[in-house]
Amino acid sequence: MHARRKYLSKEPERGEDKPQEKYLSARYTTGEASESLGVSFITIKRWIYSGKIHAEKSSDGKWLISEEEIQRLRNQINTETAEIDKKILDLISKKEVAYLRELQVCLEDEYLHKDTYAALKRLVPSKLNSIYEWDSRWYFPKNKRWTDVVNVAKEKNELMKLYVDHPRRFEKDGVVYMDYSEFFVERALLQAGYTVVAKDTYYFNGIAYRLSNTAGRPTDLDFIAYSPEKKLYLGIQVKNKMEHPTHEEVSVLLEICNVLHLHPILIGRIIHPLTYTLLKNNKGRAVKYKRYFLQPPFPRDKFNKIIDMGIPIGVYKWCPEFLVKLLLDLKNQIIE
Repeated sequence: MHARRKYLSKEPERGEDKPQEKYLSARYTTGEASESLGVSFITIKRWIYSGKIHAEKSSDGKWLISEEEIQRLRNQINTETAEIDKKILDLISKKEVAYLRELQVCLEDEYLHKDTYAALKRLVPSKLNSIYEWDSRWYFPKNKRWTDVVNVAKEKNELMKLYVDHPRRFEKDGVVYMDYSEFFVERALLQAGYTVVAKDTYYFNGIAYRLSNTAGRPTDLDFIAYSPEKKLYLGIQVKNKMEHPTHEEVSVLLEICNVLHLHPILIGRIIHPLTYTLLKNNKGRAVKYKRYFLQPPFPRDKFNKIIDMGIPIGVYKWCPEFLVKLLLDLKNQIIE
């Protein structure tokens, strides 16, 4: 490890020609901390803002992290690494074989999808076997061969195809929804007392959103809604996905709402922790509903098997009450 720079403990007092000969211990910049701990620069910044890392700013505005804090984090990371590794090994032992998204979803209440993926890469091939088959990455115990688990994997693959390929487009009373979840969100908005002003739109109050040098129809919002209690207009995107909405998707939502002067609202099955902060800093909010919405009909026996795998699908004919409650709670969170 290369030597870390040392920073003065305080600025020179008025009238002093030179700084006092008093130094702090070695300090790490965010880039140096990232390299030392083996995590991304963005992760270091996220830890600073969340309070997981104690850092101070230098006189030139850089975040600085002490040697002691780096060592504390290193010990914590080692402990957390051992914990997630054990949970993954236990889970795969119980399941016999599992595909990547299955494992990520089963562990998402505790770990980000990227952290689960990183742990799996770390565990292969020393403690896990892995194979790429049927357009998916599969993992199984080290003491098993692929031929030992292939029949279980085949059944899981068929179940996965069933919910992934299930029709998403939905039509009701002549209105087309590109995803069934959008139909539920519209119903929930109305039941929660919002006014749905527009659907599938990039135009509001005399202003149109269009990316420069882009041909065709611009990216649009799923809904624009009005909250009578708050007297606020909301720009809403719905993301019914197994994975986190991407940074690009969130950025486009923010850009559209900024142009149209709306409060950005992201409603999705799963939301990345950084997205909550990003939306809040832009006078918006994120709403997580946890279920992967599918429209009926759906075979009951297959539904039960998918649920047993730990995949949180939800097949509803009517708008679920928990979604209405989430949008009622949203009214108390949005501020001008």
